[in-house]
Amino acid sequence: MTYEDYRNKSSKKGSLFKRLLSKLFTVIIFTMLVVIGSNYSPSFRNFIIDEVLNNTMDFSKINKLINNASNVFKSDEIVSVSSDIKEESEEYLDGIKYKVNKNSDIILKDSGIVTFIGEKKGYGNTVIIQQSNGYYAWYGNIKESIKLYDYVEKGSVIGNSKTEEYYYALFKDDKKVNINEN
Repeated sequence: MTYEDYRNKSSKKGSLFKRLLSKLFTVIIFTMLVVIGSNYSPSFRNFIIDEVLNNTMDFSKINKLINNASNVFKSDEIVSVSSDIKEESEEYLDGIKYKVNKNSDIILKDSGIVTFIGEKKGYGNTVIIQQSNGYYAWYGNIKESIKLYDYVEKGSVIGNSKTEEYYYALFKDDKKVNINEN
């Protein structure tokens, strides 16, 4: 190893350390400014509490930005809701009841974040996905194969039907969406 190689190698280590230290220093200063500002200004404290701590983060908007950046290289494909849907379906509560074979794979219609897994009255075990388009999709009467807060890609299997039917409902802004119009 020559002296020049040694000097270049040591300067790269130093620059990485300096960059990390400067980022840490910036975070510490920002945090201190927020704490000091919230101690001296009740309106600033209320703003921080309301906007940062009490509001829910819309993961679908973040996901949409990421997808828009990465979709430049992907092609769109049409994906069905389930691989084993029979021709029979009917309206049910706020959505549709599909007739399927028992243990049929339930396939996600649009990418999103799993925001709920549990029992919903009339739907049984339900998975709710906050989709990248801002809609909330409910998949009921299924045995899920995903976990809460998982990001799930369009076309992924999210579970299996518990019986020979499962339920699908779509909501936006807490209002039922007519699935046949989408």
